[in-house]
Formats: sequence, structure tokens, C-alpha cells
Amino acid sequence: MEWHPASFFRTDTIPKNPVAILILNQPINEKALDAVRRHACYTLLADGGANRYYDLMKSRSIENIDLPSCILGDLDSIHPHVRTHYETHKVPILHDPDQYSTDFTKCIRFLRAHAHAIVSQENPTVGMGDNHDLYMTHVSSSAPTTTPKGEKTHQLDILVLGGLGGRVDQGFSQVHHLYVDYEEKKKSKQLGQGDLYLLSEESLSFILSPGKNIIHTPFTHCPNLPESEETKGKEVFSENVGIIPLSGSTVISLRGFEWDVTDWRTEIGGQLSTSNHVRSDKLGIDVDVDANRAVLFTIELGERFKRVISS
Repeated sequence: MEWHPASFFRTDTIPKNPVAILILNQPINEKALDAVRRHACYTLLADGGANRYYDLMKSRSIENIDLPSCILGDLDSIHPHVRTHYETHKVPILHDPDQYSTDFTKCIRFLRAHAHAIVSQENPTVGMGDNHDLYMTHVSSSAPTTTPKGEKTHQLDILVLGGLGGRVDQGFSQVHHLYVDYEEKKKSKQLGQGDLYLLSEESLSFILSPGKNIIHTPFTHCPNLPESEETKGKEVFSENVGIIPLSGSTVISLRGFEWDVTDWRTEIGGQLSTSNHVRSDKLGIDVDVDANRAVLFTIELGERFKRVISS
């Protein structure tokens, strides 16, 4: 499979698939958000993520102009004045009371279930009613996301703005959701449905399937290599990467890194490829097909896309 993650941030190209943005109740990487919003066709706020989004837009005096597409969750975290503000502006606010799944899960399933409407630039909330219970008025966000036989799978990539620099359990939860989304698509044979990316304070992370993976990484800043005039000031990524096995031992081969390996066993508690360095515009990562275990790939953002943390 070929990956082009730099396309989310660039102005001279567009991503291969339509893009939806999901904002969680985490500090927003506003520099990265400004870059990826150019390519987004839908912006979904997960419950308390609405507070974060509202505060950011209010700080820019555009809270009445820059509106999300939808707000979804059990709605126990959204502040009353934020909810009133978006209700006034006719932003759909959907209540899903399910206590057996997180707002993250509810939002991902909603986006998967309504990918056709989103990709077609239709309103997926038509017919749901304002502020009605999502379970009672429409297809549940927890419903299976399989595509009916004979229908085309609509590829919608999802960029999740979250955070890995805060509570450890929340960080693990976000990585867990990346893996669960991959596993659900695999079980339902919907791997062509679009991919899920986690955009945190300093990194972009996503799941690599078993088999051959080619990751295109133009405009990567490598401090120990000469910088060309073409890429100067345009860096999308920094050189640091990691390849982490999430569900047990597997074997990987790496090409285009400072430390390439061939048929190298990796597992939690054993050998891990962390703090490796990009040394090519095209990275090769072969993941053992026989083991059939996906791995997490994470790459550091360029300085101009990292979240600024106030001291």
C-alpha cells in the first residue's frame, strides 16, 4: 500500500481521498489544524471538543463564521453556552447516550456510516432532527459500518486531532482506537473505506497493514543532511519515526531509514524501532504477512506544524 501523509499539510497538492476532521476534547494543535482544514470536507466535534474549538475560534474573533459541520457525543462535557452558541447557528448537535463506547468511537462510526453523504457533499444529519437522540432518530453510530453488496465503498480519510502529551491512559486510548478502527475494517472486509490518522502535538500516526508499505515523505527536515533551496522553509515532517507492533511479535524490513533492517523481529518487551531517522523521500516498510499483525507508524511533525505550548 502507498501512503502520502505529507499531502494533508501541503498547499501545492491534494490528498488522494476526501478528508474529514475529528476534534477530540484535547488541546488543539492549531498550527496543524489550520493546514489540514484546507483539504477537509467535514469537521466533526466530539462532545467536549466543541469547547476547545469554540475557544480557539473565539480567540480569533471568528466564532460566528468558522463553524463545525456537526457535534456528536453523550453531551456531558459540552459547556451550556457553547451548545447554545452552536444551536443558534444551526449546527447539528447529535446525542448518543451509549455508555459502552467512547465519544471517539461514536464519532468514528458516525463518519464511517455516513461517508457517502459526506463525500457527496450532502448533509448526513438531514432527517435526524435538531438535538434529538441519535439512537432514536437515525442509524445508530454504533451500527455496523459495512457497505451493502453492490454499493461502492466511499473512501473517506479521517484526521483525528488529539493529544499524546497529557495523561498516559488517554494517549493509549487514542492509539487503541486507531487499532480498533483498522481491525473493524479488516473483519468487515472494508479496508478500502479510508484510513484513520492521529494528529497530535508533535506527530502524525497511523496503522500499517501486513505486506508492503511505501510511505512518501517529501519535505522532511533531516538536520544532518544538506537542505535544498526547494525544501527550505517547507518542511512537513522532521526525521524522527517509530514503528511499533501493537498486537504481538512480528517481523519487519525497513528501507530508506538511517537504520535499515531486514527480517527483523519486533515486539513490546523485545526489540523496537523507535527514534529511527528518515533518510529518503520514499520509505519502505514490509510487515510480515504470515504473522498478520499490523504495526503503528509515527512520524514527527516539522517545527512549523507543532503545537505551541504556553509556558
